[in-house]
Amino acid sequence: MAWTQEEELKLRQVIKDSGVNLLKKNLVQGTWGNTAVRLDEDHMLVTPTGLDYISLTPEDMPIVQISDPSIWEKGKKPTSERKIHAAVMGARPEINATIHSHPVYCSILASCRIELPVMSKEMEKLVGGSARVGKYGLPGTKPLKKGTVAAMEGRNACFMANHGVFCAGRDMDEAFKIIEIMEQCSYEYIKQKTLEATGQQTYSDELLFDYFVSKYSK
Repeated sequence: MAWTQEEELKLRQVIKDSGVNLLKKNLVQGTWGNTAVRLDEDHMLVTPTGLDYISLTPEDMPIVQISDPSIWEKGKKPTSERKIHAAVMGARPEINATIHSHPVYCSILASCRIELPVMSKEMEKLVGGSARVGKYGLPGTKPLKKGTVAAMEGRNACFMANHGVFCAGRDMDEAFKIIEIMEQCSYEYIKQKTLEATGQQTYSDELLFDYFVSKYSK
């Protein structure tokens, strides 16, 4: 292992803080979602499965082998989505932090399986283009991993069909900026399409809900 104890402790705190920040900014619900940071070429720290982000301690984060994520040590049992984090880090040596979560507006587009076009210069810069939708797969399965990795090619974010969003950055600060811009741009896209469909001038979630019900409840 090529890292120092000081570096490991610092990154454990980064993981802890990332979960708390996701909650504070309403980018995750409950214990859902997971994050990871790279320790070296073949190891990463990840969030454990099913634990509350507030009560989680830095010591709870397990170390997972990137080349074989079935191998892990220290901390608590790692998230079942660790294979996706490992696959992206393994394929992308420039990526050192990853986030998988279920923000409201990102989850709407993921559920509709809609590719998000570039909505701003910031999205173009951070995401690298449109946000594609990875092929559907059940949580923790190979189809979900393969679909996510394919959708992430040449991008720093993608949707996971019927699931949520996956973001990757050179560090956790960048990964966090990416998930924030993804949620903001998803909202702007939904707002734009809702106003086009209804002919209204002012958007609200109630307008979206009423339009959806009227269109699909017949």
